[in-house]
Order: sequence, then C-alpha cells, then structure tokens
Amino acid sequence: MIRTSHVGSFPFTYKPGIICKIMGELRRIGLDAPPYPQVRDFVEIYLDPFVEAGLLEKRNGFYHADPDSLIGAEPPLPVLREAEEAAECREGFKWLRGPVTGVFTLASKIYWREGLGLENTLLAKKDVVRGFLARYVRRAAEKLVGLGYNIIFFDEPILGVMVGRRRILYGYGEEDIRGLYTNIMKGLPAEKGIHVCGRVSDKLFQLLTSIDELRYINLEFHDSRRNLQVIDPEALERGDKILAPGVASSKRPVVEPVEDIRGLLKEVYVRAGGRIDLVSADCGFGGLSGALPEEDLWGIVLGKLKNIVYAVRGLGENP
Repeated sequence: MIRTSHVGSFPFTYKPGIICKIMGELRRIGLDAPPYPQVRDFVEIYLDPFVEAGLLEKRNGFYHADPDSLIGAEPPLPVLREAEEAAECREGFKWLRGPVTGVFTLASKIYWREGLGLENTLLAKKDVVRGFLARYVRRAAEKLVGLGYNIIFFDEPILGVMVGRRRILYGYGEEDIRGLYTNIMKGLPAEKGIHVCGRVSDKLFQLLTSIDELRYINLEFHDSRRNLQVIDPEALERGDKILAPGVASSKRPVVEPVEDIRGLLKEVYVRAGGRIDLVSADCGFGGLSGALPEEDLWGIVLGKLKNIVYAVRGLGENP
C-alpha cells in the first residue's frame, strides 16, 4: 500500500474550529496520513516558546540570542496547540504525521551577531546545535508521539543549502549530521522521516540514506525536476529507505491534472525501484498565503491533495 500525506502548512488564518475543519476535509478527500495543520509559520511555532521563556529576543520578525546563555540551559516545553487540536479530531485516521521543524533550520533562524548571513546564525555554534537545540527538537518529537502521532517528520529545508555537491558549509561534516539525527531519532516509537525542499545534491541524498534511524526521505520533484537525477535505488535499498515524493507544486495556485501528477509519480516510482510511500505535494502550502482570497485557496489546496490521492490509487492499479 502506498499512502498519501501532506508536509504540514496551510494558507489559512488561525481561528477557533479551523484545525478540525481542515482535518474533516482531509478525511473527506481520503488522505491517509494527515499532518497536524500548521496555520502559523513552521519556525514561529517552535521558536516563539523560547521568546516567552526569555531565552530568545524577537525583533522585527528576527530571533536573536546570546549563544553562551543557551549552553547548559533547559529547553522550554514546546507549545503545539494545532497538534493538540488535530489529535482531538483524528477519528477515522490510522496515521497522523507530526511535522517538527528541524534542528539545523531552527539554528539558521537565530542570530547571535549583527548581519543577515547564515554565518551570523547559530549554525556557526555547533555546541548549541548539538546540545540545547537537539534536546528541544527531541522533546518536541516526544510530545507529538505522546499526543498520538505515529509518523514524525523533521523539516529541514536548510539542509539543501548546507550540503552541496562537494562540501558541507559552516564547518559540518557528514558524521555531524548523521550522528545528530541518529541521536534525535533513536528509540522514538514512531515511523521517522525527514523533509528537504528545493534542489538536493547527490551528496545530500547519499547522506540521508545513511542515517540508520531514518526511514522516509521526503523530497520535491514537481518544481525541482532535477531531483529526479539524484534518486539512487541502490542507496535506498542499501539503507532500507523509502522515498516520499512531492509530486504537485506547493508554489503555484493551480490544481494539477491527475494524469500529470500520475505521470510524474510513475517516473519517481520507476527510478526509486518501487520504494515510495507517503506521497505529497512538494512542500507545505503556507507559501500560497495571500496569492488569492482564502475562500479560493480552500479549493486549490484540497484539489491538489485530492488529485494526489487519485493519482496514487491509479498507480496501484497500473504502476
């Protein structure tokens, strides 16, 4: 069985009842493994508790911290109201996907000195990344498991920037990334995956397939067709990994025809040697916010996901 899923975000404004409304629509269209709907920014969800705890300062939308003050500090408890609300209206779903913003992506959004380059963020402070931030991300994943989420995905868009074809930026090595995520995922009682959007290098693909605790690799293929070239079925088999492909645009406010989605899905299926599951759009739909009135976006995002469901069902009949 090939399951359908969604990365996480929706282009809607939070208000009472919106989470259960989204879950009800996802149930209606037959999505197998819905995430808790993220209707706030995926970084804000996880960093605003630091501000409330006095560990970060938020100025003009940017987060700032003294890295020395975080070493040895106790991470705050994650505040995941959308996840709690979605868990309460999960009836009818066998699987729930819990998106957790990844440790490297969180680090890339916290500045320790002036200047907007990534070298001025906590990515440059490996002790904070390995310690304080890694403990917080693990704590968030454990909270989601406690709420009943049985698929945990770590969202790491920054990895596509960090890991190039020849080298890894900001002083990290492959073992740093592999070891950190092995420790974060170790013993977590859930299916575990990682999501990276945008272009992905061969080096990053091979690295992800070598992380023992990782099961699913979620990449985008609709708006980044060159990612088809990095798929290595032998590496997937060797690492016992499953590709979770994105096969519809998360950037364009149009609904792709089922046959277009199915055609791309078939190509991914063949290139991955049939090792695919948890099919989704390329990324979350939060980036569509403001593109059209919200009442119009409902039909677009649900239309995309519904056509993904139809395309997967058709693939099972004729791979």
